[in-house]
Amino acid sequence: MAARTPSGRRVGAVRPELADLLRPTGVLPQSAGSVAEARELLARDGAVVVAEPGPGPEALPVVAAQVYGDRLRQLFAVRPLRQQAGELLGLHSDGAYVVVDVHGRTVSLRDPDEDGLLQRCVRPAPEGGDSFLVDGYALVDALATGCPELHAFLTGTDVDYFGGWQTAPHEVPRTPLVRRLVEHTRAGRRVVRASETAVPVPREPCAAEHEAHLDLWADVLATAVDVVPHFRLEAGEVLVVDNYRCLHGRDPFTGQRDVDVLTVLTADAW
Repeated sequence: MAARTPSGRRVGAVRPELADLLRPTGVLPQSAGSVAEARELLARDGAVVVAEPGPGPEALPVVAAQVYGDRLRQLFAVRPLRQQAGELLGLHSDGAYVVVDVHGRTVSLRDPDEDGLLQRCVRPAPEGGDSFLVDGYALVDALATGCPELHAFLTGTDVDYFGGWQTAPHEVPRTPLVRRLVEHTRAGRRVVRASETAVPVPREPCAAEHEAHLDLWADVLATAVDVVPHFRLEAGEVLVVDNYRCLHGRDPFTGQRDVDVLTVLTADAW
C-alpha cells in the first residue's frame, strides 16, 4: 500500500498481481538515424533516442527544432543536472509552475503543461541511473479493463495536483491546481499525468475514497517500474519524450551522473 513521506510525496508499493497487466506498457526507445525517422518514431512510440548534433547543452534546442519543426512554440531554460548520487526517481510527468515578475512583466520559467521533454546524457553514472518509460496511453487503456474503478477515477475526477506538499517548494502555486490525471486538450490530445503530491481537492466530500484511488495509482506506477524494461543512455545521446503520453523515471545511482534537460511547448499543447 502506498505511503506518504514527511515532505508529502506519495510513494507506491509493488503489487505483484498487477505485473502481467502492466508489463506490456513499457517503452524501449529506438535510436533514429535521421530527423525524419526521429519524427516517425516519436509519433509511433512516444519516445526516441537521437545523437547530439554537437557537444554542449545548446544541442538540446537544436534537436528540439529539428524534431518538432514549425510546431515548436516555446523553449524553457536548459537545466544542467550534475549529481554525485541519487535515489530512485519514480514514474512522473514533467511540468512545474514557475512564474516570476521581470520589471513588471510576467514571465513563465516553467509550465505545468509542458508537452515535450529532451534529456541529453553528458556522463552516465558508473553504477545505476538507468532510465525507464511507460506508455501512458497503453497503461490507461489496460486499466480500463484490468482496473475499471481506478480508470474511472483517473479520467473522471479532479485532484489538487500539487496539494500534498507539506513544505512546498517556492514554485508550487498557493492556489490549488485542480485537474484530472487523465484528460484531453481542447484539440483532443490525451494527457496522462503522474504527480507524487496529488491529493483530493479541498473540501472534497469523498476525500477518503479519492485518497484510496490515489494510493492505488501510486502502487500501479511502482509496479510498472518493477516490471518494465530499463535502458541506459550513453554520453552524446539525447532522449526525446512525448510528455503527454509517456511517464518516465530513473534508477538510483552512485557516482557522478551529468545530464542536461530541456522542456518545451509545441502547437499540440493545451
